[in-house]
Amino acid sequence: MKNSELELQRISIDDYKENMDDFNVGLFNTWQWVNSLTNEFTEDIYFHITKNGEIIGKACGFLLNQKRKGKHLYITGGPNFKEWDAGLFKESLALLHSYALKEGFARIHIRPFEQVVHEVLDIDNYFRTVAREYVIDYSEHVDKVKFSYGFKQNAKKARKAGAEFKSTRSAEVLDRLIELMDNTRLTRKEKYGQNYDPMYMLNLNKDTLTKLLDTGMGIMHYAEIAGEIHSVQFNLEHDGKIFGLLMGSDDDAYSKGIPSFIDQNISEKAMKENARYYNLGTVPLDREGGQGLRKYKESQSGREIVRYGYYSYFLIYPNKLLNPFIKLSKKLPDNKIINLCRKLIRIFNFQ
Repeated sequence: MKNSELELQRISIDDYKENMDDFNVGLFNTWQWVNSLTNEFTEDIYFHITKNGEIIGKACGFLLNQKRKGKHLYITGGPNFKEWDAGLFKESLALLHSYALKEGFARIHIRPFEQVVHEVLDIDNYFRTVAREYVIDYSEHVDKVKFSYGFKQNAKKARKAGAEFKSTRSAEVLDRLIELMDNTRLTRKEKYGQNYDPMYMLNLNKDTLTKLLDTGMGIMHYAEIAGEIHSVQFNLEHDGKIFGLLMGSDDDAYSKGIPSFIDQNISEKAMKENARYYNLGTVPLDREGGQGLRKYKESQSGREIVRYGYYSYFLIYPNKLLNPFIKLSKKLPDNKIINLCRKLIRIFNFQ
């Protein structure tokens, strides 16, 4: 698929692995992430973007095939280039759009997570979404990360309680993480009255996490006291980049400051290893506890970074008939009736 001098080439996973880290790929644009998310309903897919025969960019994702909703193309964190160029990014999305039309795909989803920070782009045939992530950039710190007084006091409380910091890829600790994640969900539901799915990304489940651990990119950091695990964090770590994917804690962990203890140890270890950054992820709405989580992430030098995702409108009939309603919903103000209509549209969008 060509667009002026640029060409989009579908390639094998082995070709994608070659020199992958030379293209500044985010953690969600790695073969490890995409390959781990595939299952019986999905197929991983890899692309090179070339200019005059030279590879200048990489993008990967997966195809989700649904009988009634068609085949959706998810690009989970790219495209990425050796050097960021807004023009190349826009042209690459145009190539993906042409490719999707040719292949008969229903929609394209360019996810925002870990995207390169860039200006707001208006791209033909796509609408835009926003994600706000909190990131500790280790290049901004000399010798050690700056933590707030309250954060350090919480970590100190955990040490006084006898907490030990450990890391593992064991199946037993993964089982414990899943137990603790459910406890965290119930705690937040009781406190804020809002339920949520701890496995918040498409295709994220225990099998996915096991695959990520097997690739070496997934790792769990945890704290135990007298042999009992009170809190576990599942991270993606590769090429000096860290993303806090999942976390679960019991009631004792919160009262003893153990989550702060774990995050402090992660950053101290990362600084010693000359890591680039620690992405603490997004926060929910304030009514769902977002304000407290935002303060927690800022207390360990997490800085808000705005990312953009890009989504095509429907490309095939009959779902294409929904496009005018999607466009209209972007322009209308919030109210209960309009939000209900938006929710119904999202069922078909499957974002």
